[in-house]
Amino acid sequence: MRFTLQLGAALAGGLALMPHAANAQRASENVTTQSGDAFGKTVGNEKSGLYESDDVRGFSPVDAGNVRIEGLYFDQVDKLSTRVIDGNTIRVGPAALHYPFPAPTGIADFSVMQPRAAAVQSFTLDTGSSNSLGLGGSFEVKQPLDGERLGIAAGVGFREFRRTEGGAGQARTVGTTLAWRPQPGAEVLLFTGDFRFRSDEARPTFFLAGTGGPPALKRGEDLSPSWTGRSADTWVWGAVAKLALAAGLRLESGLFYTRRDQHKAFADLYTGVLANGTTGGHRIVADAGSFDASLSGETRLVKQWQNGSLHQQVLLSLRGRHKVRRFGGTASFQYGPSSLLTNANIPEPVYSIGTKNRDRVDQLTYGAAWGLVSDHGFSLDAGLSRSRYTKAVDFADPLAADPVSRDSPITWNVSASILLAKGITVYGAAATGQEEALIAPDVAVNRAEAPPAIHTRQVEAGVKLAITRHLTLIAGGFTITKPYYNLDAGLRYRQLGDLTHRGVEFSLTGQVLPGLSVVGGLLLLDPKITGEAVSSGQIGPRPVGQVRRHGVINLDWRLGGGKGAWSFDLALNSYSSRVGNSANTLFAAPRTTLNLGARYRFKLGPGTFLLRPLVQNLFDNYGWQVSTSGGWTYTAPRAFTVQVVADF
Repeated sequence: MRFTLQLGAALAGGLALMPHAANAQRASENVTTQSGDAFGKTVGNEKSGLYESDDVRGFSPVDAGNVRIEGLYFDQVDKLSTRVIDGNTIRVGPAALHYPFPAPTGIADFSVMQPRAAAVQSFTLDTGSSNSLGLGGSFEVKQPLDGERLGIAAGVGFREFRRTEGGAGQARTVGTTLAWRPQPGAEVLLFTGDFRFRSDEARPTFFLAGTGGPPALKRGEDLSPSWTGRSADTWVWGAVAKLALAAGLRLESGLFYTRRDQHKAFADLYTGVLANGTTGGHRIVADAGSFDASLSGETRLVKQWQNGSLHQQVLLSLRGRHKVRRFGGTASFQYGPSSLLTNANIPEPVYSIGTKNRDRVDQLTYGAAWGLVSDHGFSLDAGLSRSRYTKAVDFADPLAADPVSRDSPITWNVSASILLAKGITVYGAAATGQEEALIAPDVAVNRAEAPPAIHTRQVEAGVKLAITRHLTLIAGGFTITKPYYNLDAGLRYRQLGDLTHRGVEFSLTGQVLPGLSVVGGLLLLDPKITGEAVSSGQIGPRPVGQVRRHGVINLDWRLGGGKGAWSFDLALNSYSSRVGNSANTLFAAPRTTLNLGARYRFKLGPGTFLLRPLVQNLFDNYGWQVSTSGGWTYTAPRAFTVQVVADF
């Protein structure tokens, strides 16, 4: 508690925010035309590029703790309400240059929904997405209360869905943001929101045996019992502010609290699955009363100045978090061999949830960063941080040892870029980091346990080429090294070696012709495990769930040279085969999906409307996704959806 009060006081001591560009109205959102590179961007409910917040270069920035809100450190515990968050940008490669304290595996930078000078009311109604078909919609209002000085943004959303795997669920979102801009160069944002799931039945996950591959299951057949519905809430509260002071000084600060309450949750696991659909075992794990909560944030003092052609910046930062988890005490039901070809219709058992374990993390990091940009076309950036990290686990079992781990790492980053010729810039960067390892998966005997923090490092370099004024090509390579955690032969989740991801990535973005925009990306990845577990033959050298190639193409063609009412879009997503088990004897087949859509914009009375039909997975590709723990789930079938958006 003392640490929490100290952290809150330290981070809340100088809240301030610089103004930035106004948020687009919903009817004008288009992730393809709004993407600056192909490394990942989310706008509203649309995504483009190679990466997203849970998958960057084969790792997850969210799981690693590399998340920012409005550029400031935030410890995310689960998905945030879309009534609070407008979207996010993945920062790797050139997008991470000049970004304070970049992290190995990239940063997911979220933006907050906020009001502007003009009042806007937005309505959306749609028939779902490829993963969850069903009626959904939202209502949002952005209302100035005193011109640009004071305003409020608020919204509610709903979805009644039926998942790809069968089973129904409900999702609700709510959120509000209060923005205060007392003077030019100053802004304060206060926001809160909730993401709620109800009656969301467990998704069956298959762990395969042998090398025969997965069974040919009919998608949409509900194999989970009706009583395995999930009930959960994820709340977030935040204050973000930045203030321009005298003499080139700027104060930036953010304080965030987020909490996920798992009122009721289930895992539906089939083990020893063969190609004919039979299984060696079926286990359902029931949980209730678990939660994750984190108080986190950052305060910065920034000094900027210019000396001739040189622009420099020095930044002092204090960031930290106090995170608590309640986990364990689950009830597990074993049902023996079964078949995936029929629903067993298992009745709900009588059970009780045991006493929970507790997990606490306290971390305080202070650091300094310096940056230089020259009018002559070169830049340098460097940062140095020191952390005090403590993790303590209190097991409910009085006979179990309660481990406490401490760490005081020094992490650093350095990057540089130089303009070689007109339109040609080369860049290079190196960074070290400390981050959280993934928690043990549902199938592990030590389910939900979290290892201590791990140390990571990354080196990258590349070239950025302006092909035309409106079209940019980026080509780069990287190497990322981390400890490798996964399941051993006894299904215990622990460190099995070291993991290195070497890769090259390409990005082509911009406007090819007036009205024709492209976001194209390609990742070629060489992931490899080394260590005793590989040398002894316990596991193979390739990490489970990883691909060697991922390519994306997004095209958007708006008629009338980019000013017409109609536009047509295409999204192609292609993956190589994916490692399917720790022995590297099983692989999920390559898969490619194609989405085709259109937008029709029109005026009706005082409103601006958008009609958006979309066919996802046009050729009905049947593929399999594989988790890092070896769980297989099939991909979504072809789906036709329609969305209507109205701004007033």
